[in-house]
Amino acid sequence: MINFIIYEDGEIIRKNYVKLIRKFMGSNDTTYKIHQFSSYNPSLQEFIANNTGYNIYILDIEVPGKSGLDLARQIRMSGDIDSQLIIVTAHRELLENSFVNRSLILNFVSKFDNCESNLYDVIKTAYSNLTKHKSFIFKKDGDLYRIPYDDIYYFEMDSDLGYVNLYTKTNNFVIKKSINSILNNLKDPRFMKTHKSCIVNIYNIKHVDLNNLIIYFSEDISTNLFSRNYKKELQDRMIKG
Repeated sequence: MINFIIYEDGEIIRKNYVKLIRKFMGSNDTTYKIHQFSSYNPSLQEFIANNTGYNIYILDIEVPGKSGLDLARQIRMSGDIDSQLIIVTAHRELLENSFVNRSLILNFVSKFDNCESNLYDVIKTAYSNLTKHKSFIFKKDGDLYRIPYDDIYYFEMDSDLGYVNLYTKTNNFVIKKSINSILNNLKDPRFMKTHKSCIVNIYNIKHVDLNNLIIYFSEDISTNLFSRNYKKELQDRMIKG
């Protein structure tokens, strides 16, 4: 899921941004949520401190109490280097600010120069940046893990333990979640169920034995959790790529 965080004190402007986001996300199958903040408050502080998802911030530079630029600084200093930061302002001279370059701010959008059209294009770029290198995030024994989608082979339910085994290119993990909850969190076209107890990454499938219903990810890694009910769907999705 992608979080859009709007930091803007103008109610009408916030509503326009919401419409713009909904218009853009209407053409995508990724789940999303819009968070609106009109000021720097405890709810926003908590969100920045605790959120580990995929975030696109739209920050007004002139919010009373804390500017969008100061908030961008706080976000980066919290250790979040992945979120996409968009500054909305009329002050183009800020591009010369050395902090701006260090903070990996995606772009500046002028409020007075085709704002909605330009913001739409920047949101499109931010979305592409986030979805291009998606990761599966989970907690285990007090530690937070971020596994790139590109590294994942498949998820398999262990019926004896009631947990899910995650198989990747470099390691295996045990996750205390159900197959369905994992699939709901992934929401990405490269993943699909091939069995009630298995989710595969179709981009990492090397070949499929359609007669014996075995999916191979490498010479050594395969799964036979492949139901005939999913046979046609897997073929179609692999062809479409």
